[in-house]
Amino acid sequence: MNPRRHLLKSLAGCLLASVLVPAQAQDGPFPARPVRMVVSTSAGGMTDILARLYAENLSKALKQPFVVENMPGAGTMLASRYVARQAADGYTLLVAANSIALLPHVETNAGYQMKDFTGIGELARSPSLLVVSASSKMKTLADLVAAAKKEPGVVTYAYVGRGTTSHMTAELFAHGAGVSFNGIAYKGISLAVPDVLAGRVEFLMGPPTSTEELIKNRKMRALAITSAARSPAFPNVPTFKELGYTDATYNLFFGVFAPAAIPDGVRKTLADAIEAAKKDPAFTARLRQLGMELSNIRSPQQFNAFLKDEEQKSVSLLRK
Repeated sequence: MNPRRHLLKSLAGCLLASVLVPAQAQDGPFPARPVRMVVSTSAGGMTDILARLYAENLSKALKQPFVVENMPGAGTMLASRYVARQAADGYTLLVAANSIALLPHVETNAGYQMKDFTGIGELARSPSLLVVSASSKMKTLADLVAAAKKEPGVVTYAYVGRGTTSHMTAELFAHGAGVSFNGIAYKGISLAVPDVLAGRVEFLMGPPTSTEELIKNRKMRALAITSAARSPAFPNVPTFKELGYTDATYNLFFGVFAPAAIPDGVRKTLADAIEAAKKDPAFTARLRQLGMELSNIRSPQQFNAFLKDEEQKSVSLLRK
C-alpha cells in the first residue's frame, strides 16, 4: 500500500475512534460517577433537608453518591445561575423551590431563564407558617395587622430574597390586609430564625421544618398557615383563609432541575428514581413527619407543565 495512503487511512481511523469513544461513554450506564445536588439555600432549611433525604435514597437506588452542595446567595439565584451553565449530562442538578420560576420576572439580573432548565421531578409540597417569637406582643394575626396599620412600613419580617417564597407569601398577606411591612433579607430562613427568636425581626414566613421544634417548645408562636385547610400537624393554627386573607393561601413546592439539554434517558433515570422513593412507605413517613405532602405530579412531563403554569401564575401575582 502507498505509504501516504496508509498514513491517511490510519489518521482517519484515529479520528473515527476519537469521535466514537465519547459517544459510547455518553451512552453508557448513568450514573457512572457521583452526582452533585446544588441547593439554592443555606443548610438547615426545608430545601436542604429535602435534598439530603432524597440524596440518601438516590445514592442507594442508583449505586453512586448523590452529594448535596449548598450554594446560597443572591436570593437563591446564585445556585440557579451556576447550574444553568453546567454540562447537561445529569451530573449537576439543582434543588430549588417556587422562586426559581418567579425570579427571572422580578430581577433584571437574574442570570437565567426557566428555558435554561428542565424539571426532573417534584420532591414535595408544604404550606408556610407565619411565626413570631414567643415573647412578641403579637398574639394573633389581627395584632400584627393592627401594628402595621398604625405604623406603615415599620413592622419587619425576614425573607430569603425578593421573589422567593418567603417574600411572596408575606407580600400576598400584606396585599390582602392592605398594609406594608419592612422586609429584611437573609441568605436562608435558618439564618433568620435566631433574629426572629430574639425579637430583632418581628416575623417570618417559611415551611414548618424551619420552626416546628421551636413552636413545640413554646419559643415561637405560629399565627397562621397558608394551607387551604388546617394542618393536622398544627391543628390549633388558623389558616389565612379562615382569617379573611384568601390571597395568602399558597403551597411551597420543592423540585429537582437540570440544564435543559440533558439527555432524555438520563432525565428518565433520575425521575424514575425520585418516583420510586415516593413509593417507599418508610420514606414517605419521614416526609409526613416534616409536614410535607406529595402531589399527583408523577413524571417530568407533568412537572414541566406545572412549572409553566406556576410561572404564569407568578407573573400574574406580580401585577396585582
